[in-house]
Amino acid sequence: MHFPLEVFLSSPCGYRYYDAHNASEIGQYQLLQTLGLSRAQITDYYYNRGDINSFLNEQRARLNQMQRVLEELEIRNRNNRNPVISFINMPEVVCYCKKTILSSPEDSERFFYSVQEECIAKGFRLLGSEPLFGLRSDDYQNKIGENTEFPEVTACIPVAESIDSDPNMRLFYATRAFSMLAYGDYSIIPGLWLQFWKEVEARGIHPAGSVRFIGIVAPYIGKHISPDEYCYRIAVPIEPDSDC
Repeated sequence: MHFPLEVFLSSPCGYRYYDAHNASEIGQYQLLQTLGLSRAQITDYYYNRGDINSFLNEQRARLNQMQRVLEELEIRNRNNRNPVISFINMPEVVCYCKKTILSSPEDSERFFYSVQEECIAKGFRLLGSEPLFGLRSDDYQNKIGENTEFPEVTACIPVAESIDSDPNMRLFYATRAFSMLAYGDYSIIPGLWLQFWKEVEARGIHPAGSVRFIGIVAPYIGKHISPDEYCYRIAVPIEPDSDC
């Protein structure tokens, strides 16, 4: 006898007889359960083909975040000194932002740390799932290392919620990005920028927004971290059809 999914899912504990159809339904339930769907969502989807778009969007966001995190963990785990190039999806994020002109990576470290402390002092709750990042003001002619002047830099501290009355708040929309991930101390940064923009130029990529320099593992994350274990990601927003 064939039992509806609702019956064998809600029956009290005890021995039951199930046919092949029931076994297949249980397998479907277990598969959807591993993806994180609730019992109500599974029943609604299985029998009514209910709308699970909201759930799917959440899972895609988790998948995109997992891709980025796995890349970052793998490059450190393998002690890989060769930059990793990829196309990634960056999520929508609200940031507390401040601008300055820097003269060295050490300057950048101190500036980001001070902006982060200012953000906390104002009562913002930091968004732990997204790293701090900086925006550079370089124009296209200066992207491949021709300009020796230091660019204006904006420190962006991701926060859990926006305070609209604060003039330093800025919303960054979700975007597709071309990315270069690298591992090493501050000495690799000039060469990293040069290599990044050469890759952008060679691939015919057209930037669709400001370049982000993301400090994934940096002194402001933990002062005990050795400089040769720093991890950086350079990412430039691109149009969706720019993937090469």
